[in-house]
Amino acid sequence: MQKRTVGILGVTGDPVHDGHVDAAEVVLSDLGLSEVWFMPSPESTAKVGREKAAIEHRLHLTHLALLSSGRLGTTFKVSDFEVTFYELTGQNATADVLEQFMKMYRSLQPVWLMGADNLCQVHEWGPRWQEIMTRYPVGVLARDGWNEKALESPAAKLFAAGRREPKDFHSEPGTWSMVEVEHSASSTEIRAELAAGQKPRHLCLEAYEYIEANGLYRKPVLAVQ
Repeated sequence: MQKRTVGILGVTGDPVHDGHVDAAEVVLSDLGLSEVWFMPSPESTAKVGREKAAIEHRLHLTHLALLSSGRLGTTFKVSDFEVTFYELTGQNATADVLEQFMKMYRSLQPVWLMGADNLCQVHEWGPRWQEIMTRYPVGVLARDGWNEKALESPAAKLFAAGRREPKDFHSEPGTWSMVEVEHSASSTEIRAELAAGQKPRHLCLEAYEYIEANGLYRKPVLAVQ
């Protein structure tokens, strides 16, 4: 039986915005995936130096963004899988999360989705990082300022033989593809706009109202991340 292909989009979700949704729609189409699961992380080892909204808020904001897109429950899903795994084990390394996902959902083929900036850094993700590139199919979301660096990264060079054009990507473990995604939305800019009392144009109304009702992102953003 052919497995259903599920793109796993690990996000900080602080907050999820139109850019995330648009990127997921492009990946869904270009890579021929069945679904995309948005998986907010309880902790983010890559982004430090600021306080994130509580995971309960970030999960709900992700739910609101996908609900607004009209795809929630059909091709998009919000998953608390990583949150639950972290609560049970204290671990949330990508290789560990994907391994556990495969054990829990044997009828699904996870496709790890990450930005081009993460492809530049994946070789620093601990001793099991190569398993991500060899045991799973990977979709890399192009990102302005990072694409050339990503293609020259240690991971891209080491696994060059596994690279596929999107049209030739069939979610086979050990293969990866870079997908062109065009959107200028930024969670950092959105938080800065909210701190300044503005309504960000790339944030859905429902999420904005929830943020206002719960007093989130009131502190000024001091640096772009």
